[in-house]
Amino acid sequence: MQYTTKPISLLTFQEIFHTETVRRLSAIDFSDELMEFSHQYLIAKHRVIKLDGVCLIYRDWTLPAPITMPTKHEQPFLKMQFELEGHSEFTSKVAITYKNIDILHGKHTLLFLPEVDGTLFYPHSRKVLDVIFSPAYFERLFGPDLRCLGALGQAIQTNQPILIGQQSKAITPAMSRIILEIMHCNLQGIFKKTYLEAKVIELLNLQIDQFFHDATPVSPTLRLCKEDIDKFHYIKELIHQHPGANYSLRQLAETAGMNDFKLKKGFKQLFGNTVFGYLNDVRMQQSFQMLQEGNRSITEVAYAMGYKYPHHFSHAFKKKFGFLPKDAYGKNF
Repeated sequence: MQYTTKPISLLTFQEIFHTETVRRLSAIDFSDELMEFSHQYLIAKHRVIKLDGVCLIYRDWTLPAPITMPTKHEQPFLKMQFELEGHSEFTSKVAITYKNIDILHGKHTLLFLPEVDGTLFYPHSRKVLDVIFSPAYFERLFGPDLRCLGALGQAIQTNQPILIGQQSKAITPAMSRIILEIMHCNLQGIFKKTYLEAKVIELLNLQIDQFFHDATPVSPTLRLCKEDIDKFHYIKELIHQHPGANYSLRQLAETAGMNDFKLKKGFKQLFGNTVFGYLNDVRMQQSFQMLQEGNRSITEVAYAMGYKYPHHFSHAFKKKFGFLPKDAYGKNF
């Protein structure tokens, strides 16, 4: 599917992201700020929490249309990214192994880039938690020799770009729980600072453990032409727009004009998720948003997402987020 995107200038990008520098703070200082930004093609609400060598940014973006924007950082960029809702894609102008970094909603990644120069693409509104570290923070946390972190540590110490894992991974219920705990911490002063620092480390440990111990063998890849890729994007967009439909693999394959084997294998190869894994992610994220808005009952949300029985929906929701739908109802996370 071809998108008609709206361009945002580098100057506007810098205005949106200027607060997100990672800096050294004293042992007791930290900041927790809310800010808003309004542009013709983007309405952004940010919560920016700065600790010593760590910057947490929760972004809530409303996009009337897909957007592209240039991005450029001259300082090293070490980041955890949790795409809670939406989809982000980065295309680098710099010669790196990973020319494109694609993070679907419900996924996360961990990356290090010595410099950033490229283009960001966002097809939908999104909610994301970014945790940006200074390399010095990793050295304080893990020691001056980062070889314990394997390829990641070696890349940081030799100032080489790296994307951990061949593809982004699913946000686990444990990760979702920690993210909610971070966003809803009611402590104050030094107690809030130490609590948030501990939660960041806990989140980082879960992420590293998943990437390092959940590796799967790489199967032979399909050769995909541009027409194939457009078809896969069309199916992904169809699912995103109509998650409550009763899909079958054969029906989707016929819609795309390919056989079900190619759809099954090519979709996973291109997006890092199965067709029905992606469908489940979309259903869970959209149902989460509906429950937060509080305008529909849990039963109505379950039916809207294609579930015949509400208790099956509740089971899937708890498996995804670690808590029941009623715990998200009418609450602003």
